[in-house]
Amino acid sequence: MTKQQEMTAYLLAFIKGMKEGGLKNVVISPGSRSTPLALLLHRDPEIKTTVIVDERSAAFCALGMAKALKQPVGVLCTSGTAAANFFPAVCEAKATNIPLLVLTADRPPEARGVGSPQTMDQQKLFGSHIKKFIELALPEATPEMIRYSYWHGANCAYEAMRVPAGPIQINLPFREPLLPDLTFSLDGSFHPKKLVTQIVSKQMPELVPWLSKKGIMIVGKELTPDEAKALLTLATSLQWPIIGDPLANLGACQQMSDGYLPHADLIFSGPVPETPEVIWQFGNLPVAKNVMLYLKKNHEAISDYVLIDEEEWRDPLHLGTSFIQIGVLDFCKLVSETLDALPNSPTSDEWLAQWKRAYQKAREVITKELSIDEWSESNASCQLLQAIKSEEALFLANSNAIRFVDRFASRTGESFPIYGNRGVNGIDGLISTAAGIALVRNKRMFVLIGDLALFHDMNALELIRRYHLPVTLIVLNNNGGGIFSFLPQNQLPETDFEPLFGTPLDLELEKVADLYNGHYIQPTSSKEFEQAIEKSRNQRDWTLIKIRGQQQEPVQLWEQMKRRYQEEIG
Repeated sequence: MTKQQEMTAYLLAFIKGMKEGGLKNVVISPGSRSTPLALLLHRDPEIKTTVIVDERSAAFCALGMAKALKQPVGVLCTSGTAAANFFPAVCEAKATNIPLLVLTADRPPEARGVGSPQTMDQQKLFGSHIKKFIELALPEATPEMIRYSYWHGANCAYEAMRVPAGPIQINLPFREPLLPDLTFSLDGSFHPKKLVTQIVSKQMPELVPWLSKKGIMIVGKELTPDEAKALLTLATSLQWPIIGDPLANLGACQQMSDGYLPHADLIFSGPVPETPEVIWQFGNLPVAKNVMLYLKKNHEAISDYVLIDEEEWRDPLHLGTSFIQIGVLDFCKLVSETLDALPNSPTSDEWLAQWKRAYQKAREVITKELSIDEWSESNASCQLLQAIKSEEALFLANSNAIRFVDRFASRTGESFPIYGNRGVNGIDGLISTAAGIALVRNKRMFVLIGDLALFHDMNALELIRRYHLPVTLIVLNNNGGGIFSFLPQNQLPETDFEPLFGTPLDLELEKVADLYNGHYIQPTSSKEFEQAIEKSRNQRDWTLIKIRGQQQEPVQLWEQMKRRYQEEIG
């Protein structure tokens, strides 16, 4: 495929997506950099194009069309100050909730900031006067990037219409040559399922067919206890497995459902039962990477991929076939009422039973391997979950901390809330966030965190000290960025890996604790760790418990677990 054909395929998918979202009209202001998109829109028999040379007038014309049609209307211009002339109409569209798709062509990244003609900063050009800004990647024609382009076209068109309606800027960089291949067609190479159908009504005829299929519920968002209980109850009624991020707190209520599957990262690392026909995804994807890889590999066999969220689309794999804008509790109530009206149970017990067998095998492998690995960061993370009491809480840092809990831990003791910052998954501000929770809860807060994340937010220990917050830090100290030992960077020579990714800090944690008037404990066994947890409960001030680890040790343990599980499940 030539570069021109790649660009053409990418843009045809983008246009197809916008049409899926309701776009039927585009106003075009002619220019060079916008040529590929302008030509393809102009030639599309389903799109009515209006050409207006003056960009200011063009944008207001599009505004008027959208007002009258009550549907999204696009307005396209070339790079440079052309887009700035859209500004007054964009402001008006935002103030009056008019759904505009503001399509601004741009120079490629290498042309920016170096004095190239007709080039300026178009990133978030309209500031707070738009609902949303996105910049598409440079055109590629891999299957993944075709789905990406299509998904963003549809998502932006729907988002412009979603209450409160408003303008959305889509910045599209193009490299030369700018003429698309007008003989090229997507028809033979791209047959998408109906990727996005926004459903805002609670009368959903699509619901009943889903209930008769084999499905999986996936939860990647923080849930309230009531939401967790409702989803677990629904999973039992449907006889569907349900998997979730540790922050979903499904494990706290798992006795309510035999469909909850901890250890999804291990289960999806090997052969899994029959591919589901339906996925219901609540919020984002969970932390388990192998779940993401499985969905990415098997998406063609999944007929219905349903995103359920009351706020926004979270679809990093661009696989959604339906979006239901509804809260968890309202959705569970709606499905339960529909189930009650059905004459028979919609799904066979065997569908769930085969997933439960996979879970049991995963649990056996984890228990056996951890018993061999007597004392480590992984073992301490598991033991911590068993030690926390119902009136207490746990905050999980990103990187290894949340992954150790997700992969290995299983809550069989008391129920307690788990918190974390998984919005953008950073390691900054984690102790401050946990301190804020402890400040309003005034109950013991356990924080599982790595030494690198601790270093990023050590100033928060002064906050903990000053307010005598009941915080226990369990620091997984592998002297640096242990998460990178799980990533491809681990294959680099040590001279590259250590300074850039291993990043040894050589923190003396006892001195850190002493500086902020904290208590310091370094257990060397499970028994000593148990005693350290109990001792921290009886301290008025905060405690730092250091777990000494090695960066390669959890990698070797995880690889051994996956090999053993794949042999056992076979």
